[in-house]
Amino acid sequence: SLRCGNTRFSVLMATINLVPNGSISNDWTLSAFGAAHSMLASDHTGNTGSAHNHLYDNTAGTKCVIEFEDFSESFSSIDSVQAVTRSHVPGRGNSFQIGVTILDGSSGTFYSQETISQGANAPSSGYRTQTFTSRTTSDGSSAWTNTNINNLRMEIELTAVGGGNNKQFCHCYFIVTYTEPVATDNSVFFGTNF
Repeated sequence: SLRCGNTRFSVLMATINLVPNGSISNDWTLSAFGAAHSMLASDHTGNTGSAHNHLYDNTAGTKCVIEFEDFSESFSSIDSVQAVTRSHVPGRGNSFQIGVTILDGSSGTFYSQETISQGANAPSSGYRTQTFTSRTTSDGSSAWTNTNINNLRMEIELTAVGGGNNKQFCHCYFIVTYTEPVATDNSVFFGTNF
């Protein structure tokens, strides 16, 4: 805990996942009627056969840009932002690479593209999680602000493909870690703090 005068603060770390709530652009094929962000807003069921809402393609360079719900938690600092995607390719010998760029919806780019490769794999019933670098600042030196978080966008690109099967992409979100100080009272008796 931290102390300031006669007030003691308990520093609480918390996280929240911000999920898609808007589509800016999309080149991927939709698995169902709707918008790209609506396909990606809910996590998968655990089985690719029953995860009917997803995007798919097998062409390197396919992209979408998604915006996210606002960050509305009370905080004393925003400590990190981390992009996460879930994707899958069926069929032995297939592979792919997902690239994520963290965009600033008001002025360009927070962080340039980072890629994660999914090597050749045996058929699998589950989606795989791609967890990108946790970013502790908005630009390498400046603390994240609430405005920054509310302007977050994610560009997801199928940067490389191997094999003939479609690559499926079902979910994305940002993990926001923040510090929430909670003041607790300390009684003062006769000028002495207990």
